[in-house]
Amino acid sequence: MYSDAQAKRADRGGMISAYERWPSLAREGFRASQATKSRPDRAYIMGMGGSAAAGDILAGWLTGSGVQVSVLKGGVPVGGLKGSLAIACSVSGNTEETVRMLAAAVEGGADAVSISGAGKVSETARRLRVPNIVVPKALAQRLMLPFLVYAGLSVLNSAFDLKCESEAAESMAALDAEWADSGPSVPEPRNGAKALAAALVSKTAAIYCDEVAFGVGVRFKNVVNENSKRHAHFDAVPEAFHNEIEAWEDPATDFLPVFLRHSSESARDSAKLDQMVEILRGLGKAPAQVRGRGSTRLAQLMSLAYRLDLSSYYLAVALGRDPLPTGLLERLKRPGG
Repeated sequence: MYSDAQAKRADRGGMISAYERWPSLAREGFRASQATKSRPDRAYIMGMGGSAAAGDILAGWLTGSGVQVSVLKGGVPVGGLKGSLAIACSVSGNTEETVRMLAAAVEGGADAVSISGAGKVSETARRLRVPNIVVPKALAQRLMLPFLVYAGLSVLNSAFDLKCESEAAESMAALDAEWADSGPSVPEPRNGAKALAAALVSKTAAIYCDEVAFGVGVRFKNVVNENSKRHAHFDAVPEAFHNEIEAWEDPATDFLPVFLRHSSESARDSAKLDQMVEILRGLGKAPAQVRGRGSTRLAQLMSLAYRLDLSSYYLAVALGRDPLPTGLLERLKRPGG
């Protein structure tokens, strides 16, 4: 399915070189910490689109930890911001909604940190005397996910005394190992990312996961949209157990069910996911189950996100599509379309 010749023709912008940087971007992000002024009682991660994906992943990682994290996309709570930590994320540095959320969070009494490229967000941070972590220049905003995740992780680690340095280090080693196993030089029989892409060439992805992996699931849907220029469907459990599964009775459904799994699923969710997989097998749907690597939750989530991003890249190449440009998005951003 995948060949170097295909990649050279399709990937005119050299996106694969940006994916190779993911482990180093993770390390750079974790070193870029900014201390907070006080010990907060909860955190808000603010952003839009790809910049919010890091917040979704971090919120999933902290599920059940006792640290309350909410991801805000477009607006902040009217009250209750005093005593909280607000982290504003914008790779472009010019996201209008994030500028407004940062200003509103500071006005509401939150202790704030921004993670952004040069632009209106960093200018607002400077005006409001908010520490800013500078995002490196990016080939595309969505490719900065590991920097955002680990820079946000470092801020949270300092603010909540998470003592997650060893887990962060193990997760970065998992990213190294994932590239070694899923990079373009590894052939399809041994390359899980390429194998998943091959299965999706003639199918639409129907992605399922639990609350912990929610951010990874949303991220996979989004990069299938942006990199592969393909539709993808996403639903989380337990909601999918109550209605979504009935749609698989439709004989015209041409979806490939893709289950994102990890070792910290609750016993109930794990059993129900296993049951759903078996039901879909009985319907002849051949579901794919994709697991991250490593022994910790962070390693599994981030290595899983890495493999899925690479899979969306290989799918784009197989379809002969340049994964980098997002022409329709750019048209939508222009006045009048």
